Amino acid sequence: MEKLFYELIQVSTGQLDCLSRGPEPEEWQELHEMARHQHMIGICYHGVKQLFEFGLRVPQDLVIDWMAEAETVQESNLVMDQRSVKVLQMMAEQNIRASILMGQGIARDYGELRSLRYPDHIDICTDSSLERLLEVANPINDGYSDSDYRLVHLNQWNDVDVRLHYEIGIGKNPLKNKRIRQWLKKNQELLFVKDGDMVRPSVRLNVILVLIEIYWKFLYQRITLREMTDYFFTLRKVAASGKKGVDYEKILRKIGLLSFAQGVMWVMQEVYGLKEEALVTMPSEHEGSFILKDILAGKHHILHLLMKYPMELLFSRF
Repeated sequence: MEKLFYELIQVSTGQLDCLSRGPEPEEWQELHEMARHQHMIGICYHGVKQLFEFGLRVPQDLVIDWMAEAETVQESNLVMDQRSVKVLQMMAEQNIRASILMGQGIARDYGELRSLRYPDHIDICTDSSLERLLEVANPINDGYSDSDYRLVHLNQWNDVDVRLHYEIGIGKNPLKNKRIRQWLKKNQELLFVKDGDMVRPSVRLNVILVLIEIYWKFLYQRITLREMTDYFFTLRKVAASGKKGVDYEKILRKIGLLSFAQGVMWVMQEVYGLKEEALVTMPSEHEGSFILKDILAGKHHILHLLMKYPMELLFSRF
C-alpha cells in the first residue's frame, strides 16, 4: 500500500501520469486514510481527479466524502490567506518588518495545488525584539501574551494560532542555534521578499529554512508528509529558477544539517520521485528510511531517536 500511496502523491504533484495498477475498493479506503493521516487529503484528491481519465475511479461514497474534505481545505486556505495578509498589514502599521514563514508562504510554490495544501498555523517572521512584539500582542491578547524562547502567540482569532517569531532557531540545541543565527544574519534581507500581497522568504532561502523547520518538528513534535511536500515544492521551484552560485551542501554542513538533509533527499526520491538534478545534496537511504519510518508510524521510536540524535535529545531535557 505504501508504494500505491507514493504513486498517488506523484500523480497528484505531476510526477506521474497514472498508478501502476488500479486499487481495489478497500485499498481506496486505505489510501484515503493514509492521505488524511499525513495531512495530504486535498493534494491527493487532486490526484484522484487526474486518475478519472485513466478509468481509475474511487467508490462513489468515498469520493463524495473526499471531495467534501478537499473543499473544506480550500475554504480554510482562503481564510488563512486573508488573515496572513491582515497580520502583515498590522505589523507594517507598527513599523515592524514581517514575513510569512512556512504555511501560507510556502503554499505560493504549490502552483495550481496552492489551495489544496492542508493549512495549520500562521507563522510570521519579524525583525523585532521580544519586548516590542509583546507591546503589540498584549492589547490584542487582553493584557497577557504567551511566549517562549523564540515566538509570541497572537490570539487575534479563536480558530487559528498566529505566531510572531522574534528568533528563528532549530530547537533546543544552542550550538546549532548559534550557527543558524549567524547564517541568517548574513542573509537577513532574503527573509523579506515581496510576493504579490504577501512578504515571504526567497525560495533560495527557503531551501534551508524549510529544512530547519522539518528538522525541529521531527525531533521534538511530529511531522507528516505535508511538511515533506512543502520541501518537495521548494526544491522543485528552486531547481526551475536555477541553483547557480549557491552551494547548499556547504551551507548544510556548516549549520550541522547535512546528514539529516541527505536523508530528506532520499525521501524526496522515494516518495515524490524527484529527479536528481533537483536535489541539493546526495541522498542517503540509511538516513532517509529512518526518517520515513517515523513519519509513516506517526510517532517516534524514542530509543532509535536517542541513538541517532543524542545531543539534540540531551539539550531537550533542559
